[in-house]
This record gives sequence, structure tokens and C-alpha cells, in this order.
Amino acid sequence: MKPSNKICCNLIYGVAVGDAMGFPVQFYKREQAKKLNITKMTAHSFGEIPAGTWSDDTSLTIALADALSSNEAIDYQKIMQNFYLWIMEGKYTPYKKAFDIGRTCFKALLCYKGGDNPLLCGGDSELDNGNGSLMRISPLSLYLQNHFGEMAFDNNKAFEIVHNVSRLTHAHPIALIGCDIYIAVLLKLFNGSEKNEALTEGFEQIKKFVSKNKDFEYAFAQYKRLGYIDFPSLPETKISSKGYVVDTLEAALWCFLTTDSYKECILKILKLGNDTDTIGAVAGAMAGIYYAGQEDKDIPKEWINDLQGMDLLDTAINNLETFIK
Repeated sequence: MKPSNKICCNLIYGVAVGDAMGFPVQFYKREQAKKLNITKMTAHSFGEIPAGTWSDDTSLTIALADALSSNEAIDYQKIMQNFYLWIMEGKYTPYKKAFDIGRTCFKALLCYKGGDNPLLCGGDSELDNGNGSLMRISPLSLYLQNHFGEMAFDNNKAFEIVHNVSRLTHAHPIALIGCDIYIAVLLKLFNGSEKNEALTEGFEQIKKFVSKNKDFEYAFAQYKRLGYIDFPSLPETKISSKGYVVDTLEAALWCFLTTDSYKECILKILKLGNDTDTIGAVAGAMAGIYYAGQEDKDIPKEWINDLQGMDLLDTAINNLETFIK
């Protein structure tokens, strides 16, 4: 089963809208975020940043999309060069200026600038497990769907590709496994799985890989709550919304699983506070795919219309559409 043009649109718009809605709430504590009660695109309170502005989450997502080709092998050098152009020249940004740059991403790009092999640039300590690779990796799901199909993770090559794309900036096994789980869920959603089924089956695929690759056991154990049948029933007080990759993936999945529309999912994220733009981007891709074409549950048109940098987003969509032709 190949994704439709609508799915390509909703993957990119889903990331960008979730990012732009969450960006003005980023770093607010939960109690403060709830008081803001944001329900539409809002200008950022710090500096003159217009409503509908998306941040590094979307910039690096479309930078990755721009480097992928439907009929060629992954070019890691090209991906890293796109990331470098983002930080140095403001490419893939609405205003030709990069901002909201993560520490681990910045360090990796400094290594790349210094001439290091792109696959050796990512931080590999346990302190390097921010959400900077998770937030940008969703377009890779279309590449894997195109090359391997729904059961991509039955092929070790798919794991190698996901890990390599992550390790350009984030090389620790916890970050790699987080990307695996996320991509596995996206692949299931592409192929018509219901939400809980997508998580259960995707999680089991990664568990199977880990059972044969013991070096990832510790990393996989950090995500154990995602394998619990009652994970969606956890109270909000048990969900952290900080920038640690495990927290981000848990929060994104929790909001996605416990809501019934794209809008409801994003508004729930805004009330969590902390790293709302990244959680919005990660959940936004899942919700965008799942609710694509469902008129009352799809991404609100008014939110899409308020996005900045639409030409950049549409270019990324056009490139991803080559995967389904």
C-alpha cells in the first residue's frame, strides 16, 4: 500500500502546524501553559516572531525531505549539508535565519564543519539524548515505505538507515531506538492501522529487533511504558513534556492516543507546557497521517492558512510526492 498525496501533505503540514502552535508555549511550565489557553496560531511573546512561525523542528524536517530521493540510496553527506545550510545560511527557514538551535545538533554541525565524517558527528553520550533527531525524522518513513513496505523493520537495512539518519546529530542508542519506535508507528499508520494497534505492533517490531541485538536492551528498556496496555490511561501527572527523547515520544503518543482529532491532539499538547513545539511536531505527523481526509478531524484549514513559509513546506511536499508516483 502506497501513501496518497494527501498523506504527504499532512505529514509535512502536521509537523509544521504542531510546531507553530506549540512554539509560543515552549518552556512555559504546565500551570502557566494552561492559563494561556491558546487555541489558534499565536505570535511568540519573546521578540517579533509572527503567528504561524515554525522552528527548528520543521526546518530540519524539510531539510531531510529535500535530501531524500525515491530512486537513490540515502546520501548522508547531502542530509548533513542541508542541516549545515540551515544553521549557516538560514535555508529552510521562513525568515532566512536559523533559531531555536539545540545544543547536540549545534555540536554535531561544528564537527561536520571541521571535516568529520557525517556519521561520526552525532553526540553519543547519555547526555546527548535530546529530541533533536526524533523531531525531524518523520519523512524517512515515506522513504522506507517506498523501498521496503509496511514491514520495513523485518529488514535490518531499515534499522541501519534510521540509525544513520539519527546519528548525524544524535548517536546514543536511546535516541536511535526512539526513532525506530516512532518510524514503526508511522509505517503502521500509513497502512491503515488504528492508533493503539499502530503502537502495539510497531513496538513489538522493535522489541523483536532488540531481542537479537542485545546492545540495545538498555535503551529499549527506557521506553518500556509504551509497551504497557494501559499506557494511554496514565494520568497527565505521569507524563513529562521535557526535551528528553523518551519524554517527548511518550508525550506525543499519549496525546495522540487519548484524543479524537488533530486539533484536539495539539490543544492537549499545548496544555502540557515545556517542549510543546517538538511534541507538537512529533504528534502532528502521526495525527496528520491518521486523520487525513476526515473532514471534521483533519488539520484545521485555518491553522494551515496561517503558517509562515508555505513555499518551503510545499517544496518539501512535492519532493515527498515523488515517493508515491
